[in-house]
Amino acid sequence: MSPDVPERARLSEEELNARREELLLDVRHRLAGGRGAEERAKRGVSQSRIRMRTLLLPAFGILLFLHFGSRAGAPLGVHAAFTPGAGESFAGPRVFAAERSGADATGEIELAPGDVVGTTSGPPSTLELGKGRLLLDSGARAVVASLLPPRVRLLGGTARAEGRLRVVTAHGVYDLDSGAARLTLGSDVGLVVEQFEGEGAVIGPEGERKLAAGMTAVSW
Repeated sequence: MSPDVPERARLSEEELNARREELLLDVRHRLAGGRGAEERAKRGVSQSRIRMRTLLLPAFGILLFLHFGSRAGAPLGVHAAFTPGAGESFAGPRVFAAERSGADATGEIELAPGDVVGTTSGPPSTLELGKGRLLLDSGARAVVASLLPPRVRLLGGTARAEGRLRVVTAHGVYDLDSGAARLTLGSDVGLVVEQFEGEGAVIGPEGERKLAAGMTAVSW
């Protein structure tokens, strides 16, 4: 600066430069603070979402338990029940006559793996398992082999399979994909499957045989 400039003017210019520096510093601090606030806000939203999930997951589990609690012994979506016929039938040690004593209002008895059911006399009794069912004629017996996958073991007699079901026997396995079939099991005939409608397959010592409506297969 020229030496002819008055002292007061030089001081004013120095003050002005200092003021500019202060303003620049203030702007930098504000910008830095704004970015920090934005980052903190993002972290806050993310943490809130995590906390929300942490709270919702146990609540969802409780709702599932309450909804399916009445069938806690069975996997979700698997129905295993026995409906006695109008004659005499049994489920495990329980025997049911025509009045269906011991059954609930709908006539169903909840089943678990290992439960043995059958019809002693009169019209068929019904074993429901998953998406299929087995109508047990007089003298037929069966046991719930497993719930997942749904499998029933036919111990003897004649039964009608409907829907989708796997039936295990001492002489072979029958897979019903759809429709209906009659199964006859005995020491003198082995396993005889008559496919009424839909499709199925018999798996035995002879291998696997596909069945369509109207076909019959025998397995020893």
